[in-house]
Formats: sequence, structure tokens, C-alpha cells
Amino acid sequence: MSQTTSRPPRVERWEIASLALLLVVYLAVLTALARRTGVTVDEPAHIVSSILYWEGRDNLQPQDMPPMIKIVGGWAAADARFAVPDDNHPVWKSNHEWNIGMDMIVNMNEEQIRGSMFRARLPMFIFPAATIVLLWWWGRQLFSPLTGLAIAVLFAVEPTALGHAPLYKNDHASAFGYLLFWYRAWRYWRAPGLGNAAWLGVGVLAALLAKLSMILVALVAPVILLRRIRTAPAALVVLALVVWTGVAAAYQFDFGTSGIDWRPPRLAQGVRSLAANNAGGNSVYFLGDYLPRGHRAYFLLASAVKMPEVLLLLIGAGAVYALRKRRWDDWLWLIPGPLYFALASMSSLQLGLRLVMPSLPFALLIAGCAVRRLEPGRWRWALAAVGVLLLAQNALIHPHQLSFFNTAAGGPGQAIRYLSDSNVDWGQDLRTLRGFMRQQAIPRINLSYFGTDNVWAYFKEDEVKWVQPPYAEQDVKAPIYEPEPGYYAISATLLTGQFFPAGYRSYYGVFRKMTPIGYAGYSIYIYRVP
Repeated sequence: MSQTTSRPPRVERWEIASLALLLVVYLAVLTALARRTGVTVDEPAHIVSSILYWEGRDNLQPQDMPPMIKIVGGWAAADARFAVPDDNHPVWKSNHEWNIGMDMIVNMNEEQIRGSMFRARLPMFIFPAATIVLLWWWGRQLFSPLTGLAIAVLFAVEPTALGHAPLYKNDHASAFGYLLFWYRAWRYWRAPGLGNAAWLGVGVLAALLAKLSMILVALVAPVILLRRIRTAPAALVVLALVVWTGVAAAYQFDFGTSGIDWRPPRLAQGVRSLAANNAGGNSVYFLGDYLPRGHRAYFLLASAVKMPEVLLLLIGAGAVYALRKRRWDDWLWLIPGPLYFALASMSSLQLGLRLVMPSLPFALLIAGCAVRRLEPGRWRWALAAVGVLLLAQNALIHPHQLSFFNTAAGGPGQAIRYLSDSNVDWGQDLRTLRGFMRQQAIPRINLSYFGTDNVWAYFKEDEVKWVQPPYAEQDVKAPIYEPEPGYYAISATLLTGQFFPAGYRSYYGVFRKMTPIGYAGYSIYIYRVP
């Protein structure tokens, strides 16, 4: 454990074989999910900016997505044959990646969308896979080889993390970057030196280039160095050089027109954009209320209803054991998760549990304190039972892990009693809706859809009647929708009215009082009005 500076046990063949098997199975599941999951809200915009990044002209607004996923996945996106609008298309006048991304998807058919999205998503697998390996490696140093492997398995089978793992998003990139930074901080604390200072700089880069709110780690790193006075001055220089050079290279040495600046303009602009989004408030749905500034308990509730119960119990039990820790290096893995969780809870960007993904690996390290005590002798059956239960929960909801809610919360069918947005509905289930219609022999449906996928890539015009959501007052005739007889498919996020003007949030209220006849992947509710 971390109470000793002795070397961890030698890596045995069974460990390598077990980890390799875990990764093979995990990547196979991600491959299936990447093929199956429809286009989610943010992906088209991020793909457009990634393609432009590799062309050296990533200058679209809002510049709030740092370059990590663009570096790793942009080459695949550029080679995936997306229907990016021609340079002379009027949509470019908006200079906004969201508008261009939506225009791109609208001009693609189902086969093109599925093939292109699948190829673009493949490089994203590297981030959750790297997190699994690093959790195993750190866990075996803190606890034991078996506990390290168990922690890696727990991350691999956590449903929400698994559902988001294959998507073209930065949630898993930021989780890996944050974990790598604190691991390197822990390593520096135990063995201060210029080499580990340089590695700490790599950790800062991995976090900052994955998520701009990770600028926190750039402030924490010098504090950690200064706690080791013996090497601090030279180590600070090494850290600064690694971080500055890496950031400049990642932003393609774009220093604007004012000469070499310590802040590449796109980095500074992205940080300003992120700060403006948070300061301006967001429409947050929380237990039936609409909160412009979010709620301090938002992520606590999201964790309670979206994480498997047995995993919550392990984390809670591990926290009790973790309170006994007293060494400084222990706090470098005990504090980061709660710190990130607390800071996110004070933000107004509360649009899904995925936004605190960086705290999950540290919650699992804390759970490792309990897992370690289940490891010896007769208690191993309990550890095996935990794994079997988590696998069963994934099997029951597969391939809809994005919408997972635990049994205590009532399952995914009760999701909008608690939360909305990417917790349950990220626009991913149009193809599932078509399958439901064919299975139930429904010839025509009234559809109100939330997302950026292309409705007409999956449906013919005579199969769907579009129901316009009231995003603006001029879009509709009345504040309450009065449905005619027929079948209706309403996205969960639209049912909650989260993004509608205040007077229209009950627009689909009549459906909230009805019992759905089914779900399309749990993100689209299906009703029959007699």
C-alpha cells in the first residue's frame, strides 16, 4: 500500500494475461457500441472542428473544445468521408462548428452516417483503455495486484462510463488526463527529481489539452513541486518548459499576430468561452425543477441514481477505510476525486453525470480500500459476486448504457423523474425508434426529436409527421400541445421542457400524465393517443 516506499510486487504472467483479456473484451464491446449508438448531440460539431484541425484551419467558434481529441481522432474523422459542406456553402458564414456539423449530418444517408461515425469513433477507444491500464498499475502499487485488477474491471463495467466510452467526446480523454496528472504528482512526491518533474508536466498537458477547466492542474503542479524544496527551482523550469512547449505545439504554434505569446490565442479564447458559458447560466433539470444556475446536489443525485448500487456501497465502504490514511502521498489519490466533484457542483454546467467522469477513477481507487479487504480467503466470493452483478446490469441494458439508471431509482424508464439531458437522452436512438415501429407495425408516427442526427436518414416522409418543439414562442401556437389521435414519439429531454422558454416547459405535459407503450433505447418515449 501507499504507506510504504517499497517496490510493488513483480508483475506476474497471470496479471498480464488477465489485463489483456479484459482489454480485448472491453474493446470488443466498445466496437459494438460504436456501431450501434446513434449520433449524439455534440459529436458532429467536434468532428468538424477535428477535421479542420488536421487541415490547419480550426478557427470556428466557440473554441471551447481543446485539441486532445482532435489530435487523436482528427485524422480518422478526416478520412471517414463525412459530407463536410463546401467552402462556398452559406453555412460557413456563421463561423460556428455547431451549424456546420448539423448541415454535414443532414446531407448524409443512414449508411454514410453509420460508416463515417464508426470510423471516426475508433481512435477514442484509446482514452478509456489507457485509463483501465493506469488504474490497474496505480491500484497494484497502492494495494495489491489482484485489487489493482479489480479496480480496472470496475471502471470497465460501470454502465455510464461504458456508454460514453466509444463516443467522439472528451469526457474519457479528460478522465484519463486528470488521472495521469495525479499519478505523476504521486510519483514525484515519492521520488522527486527532474525526470519526474518532466513527467508531471506531461500529466499537466494531458489534462489541460483534454478539458479547459483542467487549467486547475496547471496551478496545482507548482505547489506540489514547491513542497519539495530540494529540487523545486530546477523542477519548476522543467515543468514550465514541458507544459508551454506542449501547449504551443498542440495549438499548432498559433501565436496570433502579436508575436510569440505565452498564451496561444485559441487556448485563451477557449478558456474565455468556457467561463462565459458558465457565467451565463444554463437550463438545468433537477427533480422536476428548472434551475438556471444548477444545484449543489446535482451530481450527488446523478451519482445516486445512475451508478450501480453495489458500486456505491463499495465506494462508501472504501471511504470509511480511507479516512485512516495519514501520509501526504495518500492525499494525492484521496483528494482529487472529491475536489473535482465539488468544483463541478459549484458550476452551472450541469448537463449530465458524464461531466464528472474525471472523478470516477479516484472513486474507484477509494473503493479499492474496501476491495482489498474482500480479497483474502473466504471473502473472494463476495468480490466475484460484485463483478457478476455489474456484468448482469450491463447485459440487461445493453446497448443502451447511456440511459442507465439503477434499480433503486426505478431503472431507465423512471429517468425523467430525476434528471434529463445526457443522463438519459443525447439524441442517440432514431434508428432504435424505427426498429420499434417495424416491430409493432406502426405505419406512421408523430415525432418530436431532440438531437443532431438526421431524421430523414432513417424514415420516409410518409412515416413521420414532425412535431415542432417550442424552442421559441413563434415556433408554436399555444403553450400546451394538444395531440390528435395517433402514435407519438417524444424525446425524453423534450418531455421535461428543459430547454424551452419558461412559459412553454409544460408543452408536452399531456404526455407526462400518460403511460408510454414503449421506449426507443429509453431516450425516446412512445405513446398512443386513442
